[in-house]
Amino acid sequence: MGTVAVIGATGRVGSTTAARLALLDCVSEVRLIARRKSVRKLEGLRRDILDSLAAAQADARIKIGCEREDYVDADIIVFTAGVPRKPDQSRLDLATENAHIVKKYLENLAMDNPEAIVIMVTNPVDVLTYVALQVSDLPRNRVFGLGTHLDSMRFKILIAEHFDVHTSEVHTRIIGEHGDTMVPVISATSVGGIPVTRLPGWEEFDLEGAVEEVKTAGQRIIETWGGSQFGPAQAIANLVRTVLQDERRMLTVSAYLKGEIYGVEDVCIGVPVRLGRMGIMEIVPIELDDDEKEAFLKSVEVVKEATEEAMEAIR
Repeated sequence: MGTVAVIGATGRVGSTTAARLALLDCVSEVRLIARRKSVRKLEGLRRDILDSLAAAQADARIKIGCEREDYVDADIIVFTAGVPRKPDQSRLDLATENAHIVKKYLENLAMDNPEAIVIMVTNPVDVLTYVALQVSDLPRNRVFGLGTHLDSMRFKILIAEHFDVHTSEVHTRIIGEHGDTMVPVISATSVGGIPVTRLPGWEEFDLEGAVEEVKTAGQRIIETWGGSQFGPAQAIANLVRTVLQDERRMLTVSAYLKGEIYGVEDVCIGVPVRLGRMGIMEIVPIELDDDEKEAFLKSVEVVKEATEEAMEAIR
């Protein structure tokens, strides 16, 4: 059982995530954190979540707060605060502005709670995971981002639909940036344990179109619904449960690299990791084909450039 604080709880993703986390058996308390001017919204959100818990016969404690002391001692801090993306913006467009918000909440977090685990959700998530790691002074295993975990789920759906199978039969992952330079790892994709490229019907799968659909999924949801909420909330709940229950699952998240994959260093980017109670237990080295490797290294450079700009802005 653990305590989870959601920073940015009054936002679309934050509120949905908080409600989803409160239903997890491994979560004993959810703390709803937002700016002081949003305290009335927090009170209403708390009441709404409590009503849902009563209906579900769940009993997590729900607290609200606006001060640092209200979240620093949580077991897990889920960071969703930030300026939301507009229809005409890329995720990277938000880097500088949201980097200041990350610094405001997480600076020197390790001094107050060296055992905290931070899960970054705010976009651009790879850049801001790096910012959070640097300003918090936490060890790198304790700070990671949602990254391409959600993209991998979106890609899984498209493959499952094409082959008309349950999504649980599809094993795939997308690595690199949670954004335009994401890289699908087809060489490690399987359906029912069979490499996807060996299956009848693979030649008819529109890979380029599917990847483009995953890349633009968030944009389309913003244009038609206003923004993602349920998908990210469930993906975040998966990560929280994996940590609190020490499930040691291999998931794709935005993690800090120190040469584990093709010598890439000093960047946070989507890669496979083994995740458990201490956070990232291992960066899992992967073998890519030549095209995948080239695309991944290009993605790294894009994220590094944006990260340098964000770090310069908060110095």
